[in-house]
Amino acid sequence: MKRLFLTTILSLCSLFSIYAQTIEITAANRLVEPVFERSVKPENIVEIKSSLKNTKGKASYLWAISGSKGKDWDFESGTSESSTSIKVSFNRLGNYTVTLTVTFDKNSDNETELETEIEDYITVRSVFPELAALYAQKPKPNYEKLVIRASDFTLKPKYSTDPTPYLFLAKGLYGLVKEGNADPKFEDALEESISSLQSAVELDLNGILKDVEHQNFINELESHLLREYLEVQLDGKPIDLGEAIDLYKQTTLNPIAINFLDAYCKYKSKNVKGANLIWTSEIPKILKYERLEVDGNYSNTFINELGKTIQMTESDITVLKYGIMYSASILNERDKDPKTACQILRKVDPWFQFEKDFRDVFEGEPFSSCIKK
Repeated sequence: MKRLFLTTILSLCSLFSIYAQTIEITAANRLVEPVFERSVKPENIVEIKSSLKNTKGKASYLWAISGSKGKDWDFESGTSESSTSIKVSFNRLGNYTVTLTVTFDKNSDNETELETEIEDYITVRSVFPELAALYAQKPKPNYEKLVIRASDFTLKPKYSTDPTPYLFLAKGLYGLVKEGNADPKFEDALEESISSLQSAVELDLNGILKDVEHQNFINELESHLLREYLEVQLDGKPIDLGEAIDLYKQTTLNPIAINFLDAYCKYKSKNVKGANLIWTSEIPKILKYERLEVDGNYSNTFINELGKTIQMTESDITVLKYGIMYSASILNERDKDPKTACQILRKVDPWFQFEKDFRDVFEGEPFSSCIKK
C-alpha cells in the first residue's frame, strides 16, 4: 500500500511539472547601437519575442522596458500592449531591463497572470570610433594616446556601464608592454591592462567580448602570459609559478583551463588541502566536457559540464594540457595508484593526440598500462 501511495504522488508531481505555465522572452541580438541623428537603421533595432508554454485562456500582453519611452527608446513595431513580439530602437547607451506580463481571461472570474523580467537584457553600445581609429592607426597604433583617451571615457558617467572603453584601455596598456615602453608611469602596464580587462568582463552583460577584434586581443594577451610567465616557470619555484598562474587566472574567460595547473602548484607549495579541493571540483567537470568538431573564432569549441557551448583560446588549451599532465603525476603520487590520473588522461587524449609532450606522459610509465583500459 505504501509503495502504491508513493507512486501516485510521484505521478501527480510529474503531471504538474509537465503542465506548468511559463512565459519566456528572447532576442536574437542583445547588442544594439543607439540611433544617431534620428536616423534609425537595422543595427539600432532589436526584436523581442515571447513564448508561452502550457497556458490556457485568452492572453493579453503588456511589455515594459526600463528607461523612458521617447527619451531612451521607441517602438518601431508594436506597442506596449502588442502580443507576441515587439521591435524597439534605443536612443541612449546603457543596459535595459525587459518585462513581459501576460494576463489570461482578463476581467473575468478566471483571470490569471504570469510575469517574467530579465534585468539588463539589452545592451545599447557605442563602438567608440575615436578609440578604434587610434588602435588601428598605421603604420603603428598610438598606444600612449589610446591609453589617455580610453581612460577619459572610463571616467565619464555616461559610459559607466560600458565595457568597451575598458577594453581599449587594456589594449593600449598591453600595446605599451609590447613596445617595451620605459616611461616610469607605465611600469605596471601589464598588470593595469589585466585589471582593465577584468573591469570589461564584469561589465559585459550581453556579449561585447565576443566581437572578433576583442577575442583576438584576449588571445594575444593570454599568449604573452603563457610564453613569458607560465612556461618559463613550469619547472621553477612554486612561488614564481603561483604568481604567473595568478596573472593568467585574471585573464582567461575559462577558469578550468588554469585550475588544474593551480592545483599542481598548490600541492607543490605544501597546500595539499587547497589542491585537493580544486581537483575534487574540477575533475568531475572535465570528464563531462566534449570538444566539437567545428571550431569557432576562439578556435576551440566545447560543450561544458552544464551542457553550454564555450570557446577556449589556443592558450587556454595549452595551459589545460600542462595542468592535466602535471596534475596526473601528482595524483598518481598522492593515491599510490594511477586510476584517477589515467581517467583524466584518457578523457583529454583526443584533444592532445598530436602533442609530443602529452604523448610522452600518457604513453610512458606509470600511465602506459591504462591507455587501453
